[in-house]
Amino acid sequence: MATTLDAQRAAVRQVLDETDPADAPTAYYALYHDPARSKLFIHSDQAGRTLGFVGVFQTGIDLFRPLVTLLCTDAACARSLLRQALTPGRSYILFARVNQLPLLGGLLRLDQARVLHILRLDPRRFQPVINVLARQETAYDGTPRCVIEAGGAQAVAGLNWQSPTFAEVFVHTDPPLRGRGLGTSVVAGVTQAVLASGRTPLYLVEESNEPSRRIAETLGYVDTGARQIYADAVYLGQAE
Repeated sequence: MATTLDAQRAAVRQVLDETDPADAPTAYYALYHDPARSKLFIHSDQAGRTLGFVGVFQTGIDLFRPLVTLLCTDAACARSLLRQALTPGRSYILFARVNQLPLLGGLLRLDQARVLHILRLDPRRFQPVINVLARQETAYDGTPRCVIEAGGAQAVAGLNWQSPTFAEVFVHTDPPLRGRGLGTSVVAGVTQAVLASGRTPLYLVEESNEPSRRIAETLGYVDTGARQIYADAVYLGQAE
């Protein structure tokens, strides 16, 4: 059985496709998140083939609630791994492919669940946006940011995470600056930086968030059809 994190990550690669946008968020956390803040739990068959995994990660999203992701082949695999990985009654953030939800079988109580569409940039549709107010920066983790400031308010875009293959772009525009195309400008700046790094930009958005989706589609992002769940979760435990 894989015992070191490096060995576990090698085993996890058996069930992940790093070239598939549908796997990209899960692959980032399982394979590239800070090793000191990552734990993997793996289920293998007798031949040593990986059948699934659960990952638990400390992130800057919430210092008190670990982020949990998983990729399992069936409910029995998920049940076994969740028992090993999670503490009954503890709160977590669930961030996983939507197709994993049926495997959970009521083991997690989910609140404020959001289904995110995974959009991928089509480079043929992308046109850089020139805005003299846009300032290119580097975030504390070395990833690109783009900022526009006016009247004490900001439009800012950056990356939630990046792997060798993909990078997820985020955007936030303070209310006084909305409706002026500034969100599009800063997302364009970060998108261009991601392309220059050799990665493919991704953009995760709820279907109901029309303004955010419009920004992405204006710049050439297209819906991949993949869906990701983001939810507050409490592990309810399992009867012995």
